[in-house]
Amino acid sequence: MIDGADYNHAVNVLRLAPGSHLIVFNYEHGEWEARVDTLDRAGATLTVVLLKQLRARAANGARITAVCSLIKKDNWELLLEKLTETGVDTIIPLITKRTVVEVKDTQKKRERWEKIIHSAVKQCGRLTSPSLLDPVKGVEKLQPQGNAANFFVYEKAEGVYLLDEAYALVGGPRDACFMTGPEGGFTDEEADIITGKNFRAVSLGDNILRAETAAIASATVLSQALRRSVWKS
Repeated sequence: MIDGADYNHAVNVLRLAPGSHLIVFNYEHGEWEARVDTLDRAGATLTVVLLKQLRARAANGARITAVCSLIKKDNWELLLEKLTETGVDTIIPLITKRTVVEVKDTQKKRERWEKIIHSAVKQCGRLTSPSLLDPVKGVEKLQPQGNAANFFVYEKAEGVYLLDEAYALVGGPRDACFMTGPEGGFTDEEADIITGKNFRAVSLGDNILRAETAAIASATVLSQALRRSVWKS
């Protein structure tokens, strides 16, 4: 059954009607070719008949966690969208000393952010959705992600590049986690705390990147390095 915002899109945007063919998916059963069976305008629901499975839900291999400092609204929402598209599995918002955004209504923000993630999942054709955790207040409260390789994307890192570190993980079973900062960067004190927690400081190159660009670039590098063998199989 299709309802809510998906019903509105199917009926009022795509103009689907009984007999129309469409592609449907969920996070458990994968992607299917389907046909609209019934349309209930009063109840605002569609029912469909599944015809043929197109893609089964499959694991991506290595899991990727993004710990990203909260940034200004439009850039943060772009970041959520692009992290979803690049295949990040878990997103952890981080509040740092230089974070300029205040989260006054956590539930309202979460609903907005989840909606953006859901739209991005549909747009890019993912069969999984990233988990969005509650914001963490302060780098001192962060812990490395289990057995993952933990990276601290830091503009002051010298001679150690995320691309090299990512490819060094290829062939191993390890997951990866990366952390990026706010618009003003991390303080020296925060950087010391982060590296003291065994996050390896890495660089993305000579240029100083915007906060959202650094996060998107990091996700892309790790996804390409750790998952291409799965994509090629």
